[in-house]
Amino acid sequence: MSPAGAVTSIFDLDGVLTREDTMASLVGARLAARPHRLVAAIAPFLLAQAAPLDGALRPAMNRATVALALRGMARSEYERLAVAQGHGMAGRTTVVQQAVARCRTARLQGPTVVATASEATLARAFLDGVGLRDIPLAASRLAYTRRGPRLAAHTIGEAKLAAVRAMGFVPEDAVFYTDSASDIPLARVARRTVTVNAARRSITKLEAIARDITHERWQ
Repeated sequence: MSPAGAVTSIFDLDGVLTREDTMASLVGARLAARPHRLVAAIAPFLLAQAAPLDGALRPAMNRATVALALRGMARSEYERLAVAQGHGMAGRTTVVQQAVARCRTARLQGPTVVATASEATLARAFLDGVGLRDIPLAASRLAYTRRGPRLAAHTIGEAKLAAVRAMGFVPEDAVFYTDSASDIPLARVARRTVTVNAARRSITKLEAIARDITHERWQ
């Protein structure tokens, strides 16, 4: 349990702190510079878009697209790209300033973590860029193979819940901020769920399982 009076807060990143999908933005930029790979990425992209938010197909197709886009990159090359991309996104108008402010306030009130399916180096660069340098981060990790980086630890769904627990946070005590039904495992156990700028289909699914839920629109 958290200390008396403290409030544990868990923030999703994509769709909450920024309107962008951070990893999709990086992958898109990488593919745009390599048209032959862009063509190959169309099929997994379309499958991902058609798949349910809370199923296994969408993350599987996203992992395939990431591996395709990053093929041949060394660790140092990827990390330079991720830091530049994260800092660039932090300077855009797509940052949800109310969410950033709420995250700063939450950090003063109790244990706070950003939990995201995005990759750790990219997510950390974004958070640092918007002034959330001291916020703990649970994020996906890459494995570097002979063919290039691939998502090896993908913190989505149940894996995101497990990652938060592994860091010592207690979701049952937490207020959880999310925009997506892919976060149903966390929303199911959180003391309270707050949807941020969520689409109706995600709201409907989250309302069906959350213990306590409210909806907010932030700028």
